[in-house]
Amino acid sequence: MKRMNRNFFRAFRKAYPLVFKPVWKENLLLSFVDIFHGLSFAAVVILTQRFFDSIAGGVEGTVSRGAVAATAAALVGCQVASQLLNGFVNFYADVVREKGYGRICVMLQDKISRLRPVDFEKNSFLTDLDMADEGAKDACEMVDTVNSILTFYVPYFALMGVYMVRLDISLMAALLLVFLPVLASNLVKMHFGDRIERQIAPVRREAEAYEQTLTTLDCYRETRVLGAARYFLGLYREGVEKWNRTAWKYRKKEAAVSLFLNCFSFLAYGGILLLLVSGCARGRISVGAFAAVFSSIDVMFLLMEEIFRDSLGCLSQNMGRVNNFLNLMESEESRQESVKVRDGSICLSAVSFRYPEAERDCLKEVSLRIADGETVAVVGENGAGKTTLARILLGIYQPSGGSVTIGGISMDEKKNCFPSVSAVFQKFNRYKLTLEENIRISDTDSAESWEEALRRVDQELHIDPQAVLSRDFDGVDLSGGQWQKIAIARGIYRKSKILLLDEPTSAIDPIQESRLYQTFLDAAKGRTCIIITHRLGLARIADRIVVLKDGSVAENGSHRELLERGGEYSRMWEAQAGWYRT
Repeated sequence: MKRMNRNFFRAFRKAYPLVFKPVWKENLLLSFVDIFHGLSFAAVVILTQRFFDSIAGGVEGTVSRGAVAATAAALVGCQVASQLLNGFVNFYADVVREKGYGRICVMLQDKISRLRPVDFEKNSFLTDLDMADEGAKDACEMVDTVNSILTFYVPYFALMGVYMVRLDISLMAALLLVFLPVLASNLVKMHFGDRIERQIAPVRREAEAYEQTLTTLDCYRETRVLGAARYFLGLYREGVEKWNRTAWKYRKKEAAVSLFLNCFSFLAYGGILLLLVSGCARGRISVGAFAAVFSSIDVMFLLMEEIFRDSLGCLSQNMGRVNNFLNLMESEESRQESVKVRDGSICLSAVSFRYPEAERDCLKEVSLRIADGETVAVVGENGAGKTTLARILLGIYQPSGGSVTIGGISMDEKKNCFPSVSAVFQKFNRYKLTLEENIRISDTDSAESWEEALRRVDQELHIDPQAVLSRDFDGVDLSGGQWQKIAIARGIYRKSKILLLDEPTSAIDPIQESRLYQTFLDAAKGRTCIIITHRLGLARIADRIVVLKDGSVAENGSHRELLERGGEYSRMWEAQAGWYRT
């Protein structure tokens, strides 16, 4: 993902349409009401002056009691209206914020689904992804904050500015002395914000990984049984401490600058009080104006701090995450178009592949032809490149060199054959859905019976089809073997020209495993079938066996032919022969 650090205004210009557009009607209504909300705050100050002046005039006999009562009624009415508007804005702003954030999350996940799969192999990309997820919320807060400034704070301070200039222009100069140090302080925070987040994100992701070993259902059982909880707790503690040290390093500098600048704001506050007292003593400011402005000073300072310290201050500290969110939304997508191939023939020509940030190729000059309807087993020791080859065959990864042709169509960065393939991976997903959904998810448009696909795999797997397969949602928990059978049924259910099975049967006993492989082949009749396995006894059921070693094709032929050659396959067979002797 291309990194780009933007200043606040450039980031806002990019984030605004992303956040505002999904809920533009709600934002327009909120903005319209917020304008009157801000004006009502300033109107209360003006009416407060008139109320006190009318009382003073009533005491002197220059203002009638009716006029005093009318002024009091106007002040009370404005206060009531201001509180009603305040309550509506606070309530509706939360509604709009949650609704907008929900839609932004959908947009973010949609974007992630269109990124290149190989990018997920990069550690730096995973760090950026973690920051972008956090940055989506920060981007929403940024737009919400700026909207509030434009619709509430600007009308309020504009009307208050006009009001105070008419009283005494020197009061505005004092307010600027308050405003400028606060603004400068938050520019400093913005400067440090991206640097802090860039340093913290990898540490935070590491700490969260240790946390999962202690808290998630998939990990805690083994962690507790092995007595490793204290070990991971120690790693988690070290990660959090490193996280805190990194943040503290920058926060100290930020706090020192902010403290220095806030001293000027304090002096300006005292200056405003002196100007009010002086103006009142000289008769330039009425008693009512003195009371109104004096009572509103604290409100103005609180609102300024709310803008710059709480709102813009938080955003400035989180600009790094906002930038990562925007960078991800603008990052290059996989430009592939899904195409349907005419048959299941596969041709690899001098294919090489290197994982991002790796120092050497995982596959080296692999050339291979698989005929339509042929069953091929790919075998080899751990690290030989079997799973990587499977991903290349399915079109998940594009080769670093060479070419891949499937069904007569050349696969490249603009095309994939996903509609024509089905697979069961070694690390298959355990979806927290119902049994029916776990199988039908592979082909939701199919009218075939999902129960039949399950019966092919296991006729004795009696599970409520509507029960969620997870205790997290008050459902049922399955054994590893049961999950593997469901994964195979899911792969079989999808109608495709190519079926790939990547060693998903480790939790099934050998007898059931052999039967499942045969079931898989029966379902694959008329289709090209690829079996990735390290168990050579099961590879014998294939029409042809491809032996991988160190990322290259070492041998290629039938079981009998490879044994007669006395090469790598024969050596592996002899090493595993004891597994199959009775």
